[in-house]
Amino acid sequence: MSVKKQSITEGALVLTVSLVIVKLVGLLYKFPLIELLAGGGWGYYQSSYNIYSAVYAVAVVGFPVAVSRLVAGYAATGRYRDVENLRKESLKLFAIIGLIGSACLMLAARPLTSQFMQNPKAFLCVLSVAPSIFFSCVMSSYRGYYQGLSNMYPTAMSDVVEVIFKAVFGYGAAYVLSYIMRTEYAAYGTVLGKTETAASASAAILAVAAAGAISSVTISTAAAFFSLMIYYRRKGGMVTQEQIDSSPEAEHLSVLRKQILRFGFPLALSAITLRVTSLIDNVTVIRSLNTVIENDLPALLASHNGLLEKSGVDFADMANYLYEVYGYGIPLFDLIPTITANFGTSALPHITTDLNRGDTAKVKEHIETMMGITMLIAAPAGLGIAFMAEPLLQLLYPSLSIGTKLASPMLSVLGVAAIAVCMTSFVNMMFQALGKIDLPVKLMAVGCVLKILVNYVLVSIPSLNIKAAAMGNLICYSSICVIGLIIISRQTGIRIDIVKTIVKPLFAGIVTGVVARFSYTGLEKLIPGRIATLLACAVAALVYIVMVLLFKLINKEELLTLPGGSRIVALLEKIHALG
Repeated sequence: MSVKKQSITEGALVLTVSLVIVKLVGLLYKFPLIELLAGGGWGYYQSSYNIYSAVYAVAVVGFPVAVSRLVAGYAATGRYRDVENLRKESLKLFAIIGLIGSACLMLAARPLTSQFMQNPKAFLCVLSVAPSIFFSCVMSSYRGYYQGLSNMYPTAMSDVVEVIFKAVFGYGAAYVLSYIMRTEYAAYGTVLGKTETAASASAAILAVAAAGAISSVTISTAAAFFSLMIYYRRKGGMVTQEQIDSSPEAEHLSVLRKQILRFGFPLALSAITLRVTSLIDNVTVIRSLNTVIENDLPALLASHNGLLEKSGVDFADMANYLYEVYGYGIPLFDLIPTITANFGTSALPHITTDLNRGDTAKVKEHIETMMGITMLIAAPAGLGIAFMAEPLLQLLYPSLSIGTKLASPMLSVLGVAAIAVCMTSFVNMMFQALGKIDLPVKLMAVGCVLKILVNYVLVSIPSLNIKAAAMGNLICYSSICVIGLIIISRQTGIRIDIVKTIVKPLFAGIVTGVVARFSYTGLEKLIPGRIATLLACAVAALVYIVMVLLFKLINKEELLTLPGGSRIVALLEKIHALG
């Protein structure tokens, strides 16, 4: 059965709608899950999830792109036998890779958590998430096949299925397991039949509950894979038998396998680069914290103004708990780059074309438009988070008063670092336009070295400890941005207007953050804190819009690149607010 191909606009719309649903559902379930696992469980979850997310980036970003490129290339030349063979061979190949990956992670779970990560209670979590590698790999075959034939619906559908299963089973499993084990401990003083002290019982319960929560990742990736398989069985492929019969003789299967691997591994390596910092944290942060705890525990406790003593967490699990607290702000840190990730993508073909024509004026215009729009979103969001870190954490985690106080200094730094991450995505897109696909990996390697040095050196300073982990992200991504922009300028011969594209949005963002903080300080004396936080953010957003219009930080052409831009332009032209 042949399925009608979607246009570029239709495909983009399908993926955009699914992305909004996925991110919204993901955020809505993650915040209550963190509250449920607080006290150490989220630290175990986070350690294992970082491993999964790196594998997921390879399997769901790298491999499908490789398959889709090959499928699109063969389809464009009418080689439909090869298109169908690619689907079959990629499924077999990715199944083997997935099985090996899952088996290796299962076998390595104990030494990985106990020795490498120095977080032994994360063992069950790593074991629970290991099978997801297989399912992530095999579903990438179907996704790449359909994407290569311009049908984005199966990918979007499987994304939605995946996040719904993850949310329902993740929170549900954690809640049920936690309830059963706490009931057992209250009645018999045991956890899973083993007698425990209050502190060790809490750690044991949270470790099992976290494993239950992250087992939803395996369940959800399996559900996504089966949804794609069912879709294929019901709808069939997108190539008719007539097209297959009239196509040229197929390539040898070994040629197809080599092509998949040749295209797949560089793309997989590129996809994993932005996940590397989380893996570095996995390995370095808890190790450095354990060193501090062993050598100078009083200094570490003093650096947090007595809050750690009030947390009730056993000192034996203190490193994991501090790592958990650091993770409270990560969903907000990740949110901003997610919003800006696709900004300017439509400009890339134009930049490439104008570069080939030697039209540097147009290239400069496109670059500054991309940078300007990215910074107009990233600057107020990132700096708003930086100034409003504690109120935002209290809004999201109302039952974690001690944890939010501990996490707020780190989130303030992460808010600024998020701006650098957004600009890193822009830099990487520019390198794609320039044909320098190896540079993002090289620059990320430089950033990772700096991140490792910061984690080992600064986190090991007792007075800084976990607070320095956020500084590692800031230094890592800021370095990539600065070096990347210098290289882009030299490669293109273009001097980018830094004042217009970076300095002015940053200034407007600082004003926005200050307004939000002062508004909150005044409002919280009159109304409940959570309402005060929302109102303060609303006031700051209005002030920022006024500043953008007053200082003419965005022009008509830039607005037209945004969704609904034509309507915004029509409205602003009526009040003469456009530059």
